[in-house]
This record gives sequence, C-alpha cells and structure tokens, in this order.
Amino acid sequence: MSRTRLMRMLTGLSAAALVLSACSSGGDSGGEGGETLQAIAGTNVDFISLVPIAAWKLLEEQDGIKVEQRFVEDGATAIQAMQQGAAVIGTNIGVNTGVPAVDNGAAIVDVVGTQRPTWALAVRPDINNFSDLNGKKMGVHGETSFTRAVAQYYAQNEGFEYEELIIPGSDVRAEALARGQIDASVIDLPDVVQLSKEYPGSFKVLSTFGEQFPDLIEQDLWLDKQWAQDNPETATKVVKAIVQANRKLTEDPAWGLEIAKEALPDMDPEVLNELVNEYSERKIWSTDGGITPEKAVTTLEFFDNIGEIDVESVDDSTINKYFDFTYLQNALNELDGNK
Repeated sequence: MSRTRLMRMLTGLSAAALVLSACSSGGDSGGEGGETLQAIAGTNVDFISLVPIAAWKLLEEQDGIKVEQRFVEDGATAIQAMQQGAAVIGTNIGVNTGVPAVDNGAAIVDVVGTQRPTWALAVRPDINNFSDLNGKKMGVHGETSFTRAVAQYYAQNEGFEYEELIIPGSDVRAEALARGQIDASVIDLPDVVQLSKEYPGSFKVLSTFGEQFPDLIEQDLWLDKQWAQDNPETATKVVKAIVQANRKLTEDPAWGLEIAKEALPDMDPEVLNELVNEYSERKIWSTDGGITPEKAVTTLEFFDNIGEIDVESVDDSTINKYFDFTYLQNALNELDGNK
C-alpha cells in the first residue's frame, strides 16, 4: 500500500473524529424506552460489525431503544469520541486498546464480548514457515490494535523480525496481501474467505491464532462508566441485546444472513452465507457474553507479556478497574434465570 493512500486514510480518520466530537450527547438518561443512544465502533463496517447491528435491531424491537451506530477505523479514536460525549457505547474495541485508555483517564468499562478470536496469520504463497518472515513486510491495523498484538506475539515466540506497516481495515490488508504489496498480515476469517474467492492462490494461512487462544477476550463492547452507573437498567438492556443477538445469529443463520446482506451489500452473498453458517456451526459468536473473571486474567496477562499493556499484577482490583461483570450477569439472569 502506498504512503499516499495510507495518509488519505489517516486524514479521513481525523475528519471522522471531528464529526463525532461535534455530537452533543452520547445518549439520553431516561432509560424508559423511546430514547436514542450513540455507539461508536473501533473498526470500519465489516462482518464483525454484524453482532452490534443485529443487537440494536433487537433492542429497538423489544425495548424501543434506538442505537445510532457510527464507525471509525481505530479503537483509540472511538474511545476519544466516547470521552468527548459523542457516544456512550463503544463496539469492537479490544482489551489492549481499552486498558491503556483507562490507565490514561478514560472513564470506560468492558462489559460484554461478541465473539471468539478468529484472526489468522496470512502470508504470500512462497512463505512456508515463520523463519521466512524475517525482514518481511507485515501489515497491522494500528499501533494499538489486536492485530499488532498478534503479530508481536508471533515474532517474539517464533524468533523473527519484520517491517511493520500500519494499514487500517482487515479487508484492506487482505487485498494488499493478495496484490503482493505486503508479505504477511494478521487478517480476520471473513476476509480470508472473501479474498480466497476473489484472488485464489494469492496467499495462504500460516497459523490460526483463535485456535491457539480460544479464551482471549477480543471483540468487546465498552460503556461510558458514569453513564452505565447512572442508567443500570438501560446498560443491562444493551448487554442483554448483545447476548440475544449472538444466540439468535447462532441458532438462526437465515436471520443472520438477511441482516448481513442488508449491512454489507457489497459483499458476495455466497461469501456471507458461508461465513454466517461457519460462525454458527463453530459457535464463534459468544452466546454466554464472552467475558468472565478467568478470561479477563488470561487476557490481561497475555497482553502484558507481549508488552501491549502494562499491569503490575493481575488481581481482583486490577480486573475491576477495566471490567464490570454486573450488567452481563443481570442480563443472563433475565434470560436464563439463576442457573
């Protein structure tokens, strides 16, 4: 990818941040239905966005609460928008992005997960092992991104060095790889499937990260901490809708496919059908909410070990600084009873 194109992306991102900061309020404080909440995603619109999009549909149908979802290409920008009052919900924001933001004063909290990790290390066809990656160009989403953490993990554990290129968007990195502009990238399963059809034989998967670390918390939903404390019933409804969306997507792929076609009209319907069914069959969507204290410990230790975050120790006070399981537990109690 050329530096010019990358700079255009970053310029567009800055413009998006300015638009978002102009919003006057991230959400009404009532919680009685009929209100409108603002959500901001730390990614562009892609297959991963399907869960919150489906959840907001259910939330409006069930509780009369409308969520206006916006997208930017960077989790740090999404968090900045939340701090500026542009949104009370942050979607698709990783722990390695949220934790440093909290340490720097952001009043946000991780409350529910949407899916298991599905990232893969994709490489050019002529790269056959990790040693072949030494000195090669690898694309990652951003300086504070899950993909960068995965790339660093592989480099540290497999003993190679690489040239890092910041290329926001898994689909953009996948295309850059398919066109031979980079040598490797951490890209998501949906883009592996999509690009395999568009550019057959142009790359291959060297390693699947999600299979190695199924208990890592990855695609998370964060709330404005003060807003959630002031509006616990609405916050619980938001989290409940995420869990319900995950369950319905898993149990009813036909429903998921219709939402996917509407949200992602530019994607090949056959690819969407394949992805929805694969996610359903492999139970990638988190039907239990995806976060637990045990998974929080695993995740914090993982990111600390590779230098993405800096936590002195992982104990209850550390976990409670970044996570609040109350809303998920209340949502699960409403859905399943006290099992």
